[in-house]
Amino acid sequence: MKPHLNIWYGLNQTFGHNGFTQHQINILGNIENYRHGLSAYFILNNNPEKKYLTIGSDTNRLAEKGDFNIEIGRINLVKGLNTIKVSLVGNSTDTLTETINVNFLAEGHLSLPYFINWSEVKNIQDAVDVADGKWQLTNDGIRPEYKYYDRMIAFGDSSWSDYEVTTSVIFHGFNKPEPGPPTYNVAHAAIATRWPGHDADNHQPFRKWFPLGATSEFQINENYENCRWRIFDGEYFYAEQSPKAYRKILPETKYYMKHRVESISEYQTLFSVKLWPTSDNEPTNWDFQAIKIGNSSNKGSCALIAHHTDVTFGNIEVLPVIKTKY
Repeated sequence: MKPHLNIWYGLNQTFGHNGFTQHQINILGNIENYRHGLSAYFILNNNPEKKYLTIGSDTNRLAEKGDFNIEIGRINLVKGLNTIKVSLVGNSTDTLTETINVNFLAEGHLSLPYFINWSEVKNIQDAVDVADGKWQLTNDGIRPEYKYYDRMIAFGDSSWSDYEVTTSVIFHGFNKPEPGPPTYNVAHAAIATRWPGHDADNHQPFRKWFPLGATSEFQINENYENCRWRIFDGEYFYAEQSPKAYRKILPETKYYMKHRVESISEYQTLFSVKLWPTSDNEPTNWDFQAIKIGNSSNKGSCALIAHHTDVTFGNIEVLPVIKTKY
């Protein structure tokens, strides 16, 4: 069968209408019937420069055979219509080309509070920017179609600083954590705050997911026992729950998941997290809290991440945290 370019979220996509979520936009897809010897590149707005794409799987952001991620910095987009021509080239002279129309609105910053009710969403990208993975809308929320490395949706704005994110999560399954790629010895569902987007490195797409405020990961282990939180930023800040706080959770059960980020001094940021069954009242105390020293990455949007887990994230609520004087 002949190769075919499948653009997951359509040939007409809009960015910027929900604020400045991250440095770049991501156009995701897959080359169906991919075979060795094929290469792919894209051209932005008829610029003669060809940008070649990595074709998966790559044990990182590209999950399945034939996956690709067109990553374009927002500074390279013009306001209004942008055209992205993706070409697939084989050993013969035949070239398959698909054109994607990107409407970049650049409407300015998004204020808090912010809410997403998935039952009111018809197009996933009306509410979030998909950074990685093929996601589907369900009766309970949004769910990645394939368990792999950091399936991620981002939402919010680069101007956000102190805020609290609440969603729900259902764990349907996970890949067994093992040392090295692609699981890197962990499976989790996470909320990241003060997210700026992937940072530049030598990979396509970029793999460097820091600097950021922090990601709060709820880690899943065998038989859903000894599950726990860890909060870290990928650089110099790392904290995790002590073994006495490890817990067992139930699959196919809905839990609320909350992450708060707040500056408590000029050089200190407090991160607080909790997870509890939706059938219970919210606990007064946080499950885990940690303080990060330093004033880098003090603003940014949010991201929900499923790392080698099959999860459904529910409705999202982001509320401002009133900063106290310090």
